[in-house]
Amino acid sequence: MLFAAIILVNCRQEPKSSSNYMILDEVEYVKKFPQTFSLGNGMMPKIDIIGIQNFVIYDSIMIVSTNDKDGLWSFVSLPDYNLLGSLLTKGNGPFEFVQLPSVGGKMKLLKENNQLLAYIYDFQKGRIFRLNIDKSLKTKELDISVVTDSMPPFLFNLVIIDSTDFFCKEISNHQTQQLRYIVENKKRTIPAVLQKLNQASIRKDEDFNILSTNTKMNYDNSLIVEMPIGLNYMNLYSLDGSFGKTICIGKELDNIDKIQDKKRWNRIYTYADLRVFPDFWGVVSINEDEKTYQTGRKKLPSILLLDWQGTPLAELKLKHFITSFDIDLKNGDLYTFDAHSDELYKYDIGDILAKLK
Repeated sequence: MLFAAIILVNCRQEPKSSSNYMILDEVEYVKKFPQTFSLGNGMMPKIDIIGIQNFVIYDSIMIVSTNDKDGLWSFVSLPDYNLLGSLLTKGNGPFEFVQLPSVGGKMKLLKENNQLLAYIYDFQKGRIFRLNIDKSLKTKELDISVVTDSMPPFLFNLVIIDSTDFFCKEISNHQTQQLRYIVENKKRTIPAVLQKLNQASIRKDEDFNILSTNTKMNYDNSLIVEMPIGLNYMNLYSLDGSFGKTICIGKELDNIDKIQDKKRWNRIYTYADLRVFPDFWGVVSINEDEKTYQTGRKKLPSILLLDWQGTPLAELKLKHFITSFDIDLKNGDLYTFDAHSDELYKYDIGDILAKLK
């Protein structure tokens, strides 16, 4: 087992230009995944919701974001797909949203006093709400309050650590950098690990999405994982600096300068979605040039699963195009969604999950 791990992962420390590589000091190169599973065609669950945009699973509930202005979030029980109700509306009212709040990021789900809650970031106005989902669905009256209304709007990433502490990432320096910082009781700090990642930069008038990431936190071990959408590596770290590494899927780190030398259509769209679970995390691997992806996708994506040490666990190969996924750990089901075709699929992966352990 140890020998196999050495073959699969090559770890070395390499000094790199800080502006050209958005990485940490320790870099691991993943040559291949120890297990590969080819999933079948899957089945399309009978969920009676129109206009699905994205979804997330918590315990035995699927939360679906939709384009229905009178019910931006719909709630479905698993595995029977009963519609439990819809919450949140679009508008300019005190508890309304100008833009659809994402269920795939910039929010936190948790149980408090046996009640399912959601902390939600209002992208347009810089507010964070506390929504009691269970109570709202039961009483059919929105139970929501403002936690803070002093956050910056239009943040590229937001991780709600708790009710007073937040991880933020915003564009800065004439749109040439995306800077991370922590807000703790309304005071801004930048830990050393974030300072290092913040040094990455692009040229003026370049595409700032080269530095864009999807960022999430495992609240059990306080580790943060960042998934870029245009770089072939991911960063896994703790805010206190006790742990940190960059995981590169390939033989060589993507160089930000070299990416900018390519025409935009020829640049690679690397990853599309990030999901975290108690024992592992995963990303949707796209790995296709942007022109092909936008005009007619050809390469089927796969889901890459890694543990919280950054060790590769498995690759799940798909027969359908997808943009996001989540796993119902209770019932052993993988769900995938494709925003381009509006197709939602379900796969029984109970045997695969058992092998991951």
